Amino acid sequence: MIIHKKHFNSFIIRKIPCTGYKNAGDKLYIFFQIKTGMEKAKSTEWKNAATELAGMIYGVSLDGVVTRNEYETLKNWCADNESFCEHEPFNGLYSKIKSIVDSGSVNKEELEEIEDILNKFLEKIGSKQRVEDSNKLFIKGLLKGILSSGDINDQEVYKLKQFLENQDDENLKSKFNGLKELIDKIWEDGKVDDAEFRILKDYMGLLIQIV
Repeated sequence: MIIHKKHFNSFIIRKIPCTGYKNAGDKLYIFFQIKTGMEKAKSTEWKNAATELAGMIYGVSLDGVVTRNEYETLKNWCADNESFCEHEPFNGLYSKIKSIVDSGSVNKEELEEIEDILNKFLEKIGSKQRVEDSNKLFIKGLLKGILSSGDINDQEVYKLKQFLENQDDENLKSKFNGLKELIDKIWEDGKVDDAEFRILKDYMGLLIQIV
């Protein structure tokens, strides 16, 4: 088994039992396979993080207002995903978003800028083809974005209703059919009262945990 010289710097050699390996080449091959698998897993994670953030931005922007709680949600996303900055091209995306968030607040124009940055990034990495369940992750982020303000308003409910109605992925429609039916029921009179808001908020919070 021959390992190309360029691969030696791509992984850390650890002490492991020699049993089961015929020679050093076999052990190095196993190390390389493990390292490659770990890198692929990390790649999926940072792509998922970007897709979920795109959904969060969409959810936050539904009513055109960025509250302090919503800003803190964006700030927390940066903190939670900083570890992926060692990966290209995520580090470029992260630095652009963090520079906006680090200003201490995010206004409507900056939110649109983040959305544009994300759209270009996801298009660049071929999100739809290379991120598993990308639409599901987007909707999970969307729900987080809506709930991040601590409340839900009529405009957000109506736009979420429209968003779900416009989905053409049958698996996705089936996954979120319960949410759509609940929103349709709540919206029958064209408005949402306080009790209905609480029910919807609790249901969306549960969905985020199980999706």
